[in-house]
Amino acid sequence: MPSHFSTIGFEIDSVDEMIALAERASTDAEVIAVDGDRRYVVWSAGDGPELWLQLDEEGGLIGMAPHFAGRHRWRIGLIDEVARPNHTELDGAFYVWRCPDGEDPEDGLYPFVFDCPDRAIYGELDMPTFASVQLAGFAHAVEVWPDIEAYDASKGEGSEEQPRLASMSFIPAGLFAGEDSEADTPPEAYAIITGVVRSAARRKNPLSGARYQWAELITFGGILDVVIDAGLLGDRELRTGNVVSGAFWLSGQLDTEDAVEPAKMLD
Repeated sequence: MPSHFSTIGFEIDSVDEMIALAERASTDAEVIAVDGDRRYVVWSAGDGPELWLQLDEEGGLIGMAPHFAGRHRWRIGLIDEVARPNHTELDGAFYVWRCPDGEDPEDGLYPFVFDCPDRAIYGELDMPTFASVQLAGFAHAVEVWPDIEAYDASKGEGSEEQPRLASMSFIPAGLFAGEDSEADTPPEAYAIITGVVRSAARRKNPLSGARYQWAELITFGGILDVVIDAGLLGDRELRTGNVVSGAFWLSGQLDTEDAVEPAKMLD
C-alpha cells in the first residue's frame, strides 16, 4: 500500500524509520523560524520531493509532511481554513475555489481542499481572497489507458445512474462525507482526478535513491503535477498521451502575492 512518503521515493515502515529519515534529511536542510520559536526544517531536492519537519519551541520533532515542488500554479479563491483534530500547530489546510471568475473568490470551476506543509509561514490571512497555489497530487491508486480512445472505449457511453468520467475531470471527493462520517467531520484533501499525460518520467529521489513516477496531467482546470509510487505501476512507465485516472491526496503551497490569471494556467 503506497504512502504519501513512498509516492516520492521514501519508504517508511515504522516510527524508527521515520525518525531516521528525519535525522538524515535535517543534515542538509533549511531552517525556517515562525512565531513562538517554532521551526520548519526543510529538505528539498530543488525541483521535486520535499520534507517539511516540524519542531516545537523546545526543538522537539512534532510532525513531518511530504510535498512535491512542481512548476505549475493554479489561480484560486482562498476561502477558509480547515482544522482537523490530529493537526499539529504547524499543520494547515485550506478550502478553496479553482479559477474564480471576476471579483468573487467563491465563483469558479469547483471547490476543493488541499493540505499545506508550510501553513505557519503565512501568518494571519484575510479571507476570502485571491491567491495562487503550487499544487501536487500524490496517488493512492491509479488506472492507466494508452490514450483517450482506449479510455472512452473502456468506459462506454455512461448513463444517468453511472455517468462516465470525462478523460479530463477533477472530482473533489474529499468534500463529500461518507455514510459513517460524523456531521462535523472536516473535509479531506482528496480528489478523483482523470487526465491526459502531457509529459512523464521515472525520477530518482536523491536522498533515498528510490525511484518514483512523475507526470504532468492535463485535467479539468489546468495542468497538475502528480507523483506515483513506482509499485503501483509495476514495470510500466507513463507516456505522453496516456490517460491516468485515480485517487489523489493534494498538497499545496500558497503564493498570496501572485494570483495566476486563467490564460496562464496551461503554460
